[in-house]
Amino acid sequence: MRIARPRKPNVPFKRKRRPPPQATKLLTYSMVAGIVFMVLLGIVFLPRMFVDQPPTAIVQLRLNTTSGTRLDVASVSSALELSKFRAVFCGPAARISEACPERGSSQIATLGPGLGGGNATLRFFDGTADGLLDAGDYFEISAAAPGCYRFEIFQDVDRLVGLTLWGGCP
Repeated sequence: MRIARPRKPNVPFKRKRRPPPQATKLLTYSMVAGIVFMVLLGIVFLPRMFVDQPPTAIVQLRLNTTSGTRLDVASVSSALELSKFRAVFCGPAARISEACPERGSSQIATLGPGLGGGNATLRFFDGTADGLLDAGDYFEISAAAPGCYRFEIFQDVDRLVGLTLWGGCP
């Protein structure tokens, strides 16, 4: 069985009358609503583009045990002033500290803002002597007892930007 193809019309389609007023109103109101919605989205989201957001430095540390225990700063996503950073060194102990949330660990030593105030247990050395935390700097650590050690670097008081675990950590 063969199906016949529809024939081409002799005259092209021409609208004989205008669209009804309801359809014209609907299209107009839809276009206005879309424009208003785009303006509202621009009001809400465009100001976020212009907010001055401080950079975050993600610090990658490398354990170096060639001469003692040392944590070398391998890379930093954004080199920032030392005054923005502090560090906490945690190790094996019987009690749990707020800065060291791991079970069975306690805070051994800290470096305050600017990574200053070190002692024989934990010291910071600015290897490049430029006042910035960047590759080439290192932390010297003295850890005698075997166990799980945790070293954390914080930016702007509470933002964790670097973490290293070593020893007998699970």
